[in-house]
Order: sequence, then structure tokens, then C-alpha cells
Amino acid sequence: MKIIGINVHDIRFPTSLDGIGSDAVHVDCDYSATYVEILTESPELRGIGLSFTIGKGNELCAKCIDYFKPLVLQKTILEIEETIAEIWQKCTNHSQLRWIGPEKGVVHMAVAAVFNALWDLLSKYYKKPLWKYIVDMESSKLVKKLSFRYLEDAITRGEAVSILENKRRDLKNSSRSIIESGFPCYTTATGWLGYSDEKMTELVKQSLQDGWTHFKIKVGQDLQRDIHRVKLVRDLIGPNNKLMVDANQMWSVDESIININKLKKFNLYFVEEPTSPDDILGFKKIKENVGNVNLASGEMCQNRVMFKQFLINRSLDFCQIDSCRLASLNEIIPVMLLASKLNIPIIPHAGGVGLCEYVQHLNIINYLLITDNKTYLSEYAESCCEHIERPAKVVNGRYITPQEPGYSAVIKPSSVESYNFPNGKFWSSKT
Repeated sequence: MKIIGINVHDIRFPTSLDGIGSDAVHVDCDYSATYVEILTESPELRGIGLSFTIGKGNELCAKCIDYFKPLVLQKTILEIEETIAEIWQKCTNHSQLRWIGPEKGVVHMAVAAVFNALWDLLSKYYKKPLWKYIVDMESSKLVKKLSFRYLEDAITRGEAVSILENKRRDLKNSSRSIIESGFPCYTTATGWLGYSDEKMTELVKQSLQDGWTHFKIKVGQDLQRDIHRVKLVRDLIGPNNKLMVDANQMWSVDESIININKLKKFNLYFVEEPTSPDDILGFKKIKENVGNVNLASGEMCQNRVMFKQFLINRSLDFCQIDSCRLASLNEIIPVMLLASKLNIPIIPHAGGVGLCEYVQHLNIINYLLITDNKTYLSEYAESCCEHIERPAKVVNGRYITPQEPGYSAVIKPSSVESYNFPNGKFWSSKT
């Protein structure tokens, strides 16, 4: 069965109208998706993938995918499965496109959309949810499909196979546990920076009633306002529930040290992205000067090489892989394997469009196959879930394990039609 076509859509949702996604830096997010449909000779079998952006620039990511189409078109599904590592390498190391990377930015996010679609296609072909397709694969075969380029000095393929094989010994019991109990998560949806105190209070109270025990809010524009908001939420959730804050890269290193030391009295579980997401040395300096406050980062970490440095340098406490910033599973799983070797917990970034649907699979793969660390947590924000055919399900603050074939992030056709930019029904009416 061959791949006969690839459609790409620039999908944008007007979330800025309600302040959804607003933080100290990104004040007017229009949650968007570079949305890829891979068509096969069977009309019923399509691979769907996306990369998440927040509006302007989404068209650049969509356009970039045109350059990768010849590397995929007319190949059979089994050829894709057998050579996915080689195809990934040709895309990420394209002899001309790599000049505007390499392996970062628009090009890398375009690769993520294509390969998210390819992994979705493969798991649907075998009629399995993505997590089970990966878990059922022999360890050596899985490792051959991944990229360890530039990581060999930190983790070898042999070490990766050993980690996977060691986890398989308890796979039956751990699989039963994750299916019965789900995977714990925290909510970000109650604390966007653009929300008023009244709205935030209402959302936190409702979330408590819905069983949430972990909350994250945005900070970074004004320290006194930050202190007020953090105190408000801490008072609402009480001393026993977990509270995290996210500065979205707003502060300098020295400002981070000052501000975290003033906020830490509220018993913060972690502080996310206090400064530049590329500043490995800066993160280490902050860690050394804020006591026992955990630092988290990864949402903007450009590739596995950046993660290698953050992890080996112990510049972060929690590794926040992102399913669309890194170039799909080919790169994400090696980062999780390295984090496992170093015993650093994975707490994925999610929210946006499709990210919760993706990370629910990544959480399970990490739990069943990779990590022995007992810190299990993941982000959740239901923004735009009404546009997803089978959105991630959360009950009492836990992701319910998906059982449908595929990688889950499929946007409803009606939403694709309405929010295609700039000619969809919604956007053309605004023009």
C-alpha cells in the first residue's frame, strides 16, 4: 500500500480573544497547527500529524513541508516502517535546508509534523494506539528507528536496548497499572496570565471539585502581581496540593534568582523556564542560588543535543520534552532514554493544539519502557479540545490511557474547514 498524497493545512484558532495561552512573553496566542494528512491507496487509512505554533509563522512551517514530500511520496507503508530512520536523517540533514537550522526552528518543527503523521500512519496500519505499537516492537528494532547522532558520547544504542529490555521484565504488571489507573497530570488552564483574579478563582475552585491536585500558573510580567497571584492560588488549593509557576523565559539569570527566592515561600514544586531556554550555564547558576526549588525546562529546547547538555550538566530537575518542538519520536525517545540513564524525571509540556493527545502516548511509553524514576507527572490544558475528534480524557487529574489506533491528534474536518487560514469560514468572515 503506497503513500499517494500529502496535504498540508495552516489551521489557526482565535484563542487570543479569550486570553487562552497568555503568558509573560506570548500575550496574544492564536493556537495553531501545521496540519499534515498523509494519503494512502486506501481511502480509510490516513496518517495525521501536526506541529503546534501560536499564529504568525505557521505558514512558514506549512510551506517547509513541501520540501519533504518527495522523500515520502510513492513509498509503501512497509518501506516507511523499515527506513524511517534514514528518511528522518534526510529531512533533518537536508543539504540546503539545514543551513537555516540545523535541526532547530521552523525546519525542525516541519519535520515533527511530517513524522508525527508517519508514526500515526504506522500505528493505524497495525490497528494499535501509538503507545502500544511502540511497546510491542522489539527493543533492537525500535532503537534502529531512532536518532542517536551526536548523543553517542552520552548514551549508546547498546545502553538504550538494555534500558528497554530491563523495563520489559515487568511489562505485564506495569501495563495493567497504567490502563487501570491512568497517568497523573497537572492543569495549566486555571492560571493564564491574562485571566483576572475572579476568573482564576472560579477556575481553581472548579478544578478542585473535579479532582485536580496539581496546579501551574503563569508569572513574569510584574513581581508584585506574581506574588499576589501565587498567594491567591496557594490559599485556594491549600498546603497539601502542588503548585508550580512558569515565567516563560522572561527573567535574566540574576532576576530569576531574586524573584524565585521571593516566590519560594509559597512552596513551589517547580519553576519553569525562568530564563532563556538556551542558557544551560544560567540555569545551573539559578539552581545553585535558589535552595531546593526545582527548575523545569524543555518546551523551547530545540533538539536532543541541547537536552544532552542540560541533562548531563544537571541544569534542570525536570525534563519537559515537547512532542512538536523535537522532531517526533525519532528524537524524543532518545532524550527520554538519556534522562532515564541519568535518573532525571520526564514531565512533558502539553496544552496547545494536539499536544495533550500526543503526550498521553509519550507518558505511557516512558512509564512502560524507559524510566525507573518514580516521579510521574504531565501537563494538561483542555484548550481547543473541542476541535479534536478524540481528545485526551482526564478524570480526577489523570490521563485515561487511549485505546484507539493512532497517535490521537486528529482535528475534526469541520474545524479544518472553518479555521484554515486565511480562507476558512471563520477567517474569511473576519477579513
